[in-house]
Amino acid sequence: MTQLKIAIPSTPTEPFTMQASFTLSRLFAIPLLLIIIGVSAVLFSVLFAVLLIPVAIIGFKFWRALRRAEKANTASIIEAEYVVLEKNDDKL
Repeated sequence: MTQLKIAIPSTPTEPFTMQASFTLSRLFAIPLLLIIIGVSAVLFSVLFAVLLIPVAIIGFKFWRALRRAEKANTASIIEAEYVVLEKNDDKL
């Protein structure tokens, strides 16, 4: 268990010297750092999702509209241009 050492001044004009503040700050530094890393990761994920989800929805709608347009263009009538070449040859 960690012991806290607090120096009590002998005279009233002498300021308190707290050696425990450094020990407490070291004690809370690692959990605080882990909390900051966790919160940062969650916020980054939320930001990424907020940006990615609308782009995915727009892309899906565009793909679906493109697929529908391709299906609408497939008709049963074939249009073609052709030229008939006639050869006046008796051997045919």
